[in-house]
Amino acid sequence: MTESVLNCGSSEEEIGRWMSNLTPAEFTLGGIKWASVEALYIALRTLDAQERMELSLLSGLPAKHRGRKLRKRGLVTTQFDGRCFELGSSQHHELVKEAIRAKLLAHPEKCAEFVATRPRTIVHETGFPESRFTQLPAVVFCRILTELREELHQLVS
Repeated sequence: MTESVLNCGSSEEEIGRWMSNLTPAEFTLGGIKWASVEALYIALRTLDAQERMELSLLSGLPAKHRGRKLRKRGLVTTQFDGRCFELGSSQHHELVKEAIRAKLLAHPEKCAEFVATRPRTIVHETGFPESRFTQLPAVVFCRILTELREELHQLVS
C-alpha cells in the first residue's frame, strides 16, 4: 500500500494546514515573539524595527497581503539577529528552517503529529500557480519540512 502525500498547503488534513507558514502558531526567534512563520518571512522584507514589530503580530492572509506590498519596495539584502544575507539565498532559507523548527518545538503535540507523518512525501499545493517572485519556492519549502521531520524524528527516537 502506498502512503498518501502530506500537503502542507491547502490540505484536507489538519496537520497539513497547520504546517503552512500562514497558520497562526506562536514561537520565539531572535528574541521576538512571532504570530506565524509568515510574519517572520515578510518582516525580513524591511529593515525598520518598528515595522518588523508590527509585522510580527500577523498571520494568514493579512500577513500574505502585507508581504506583497513590502516586496514592491525591492529590498534585496536584509538582516536578522546579527546576520546579513540576500532574500532567496541559502542563508535566508536556513533562517526560515530555524523559524519552522522553533514553531514545531513551541508546540510539542503538533510536532509529534508532524513527525508521525513520516515517511510520506511532503508537497505544497495550494491550487494556484507559484509566484515567479517567491523567495521560498515550494520545492525548497518541502525540502526544509522533510529535513526537519527527519531531524525531529531522530530527537524523539
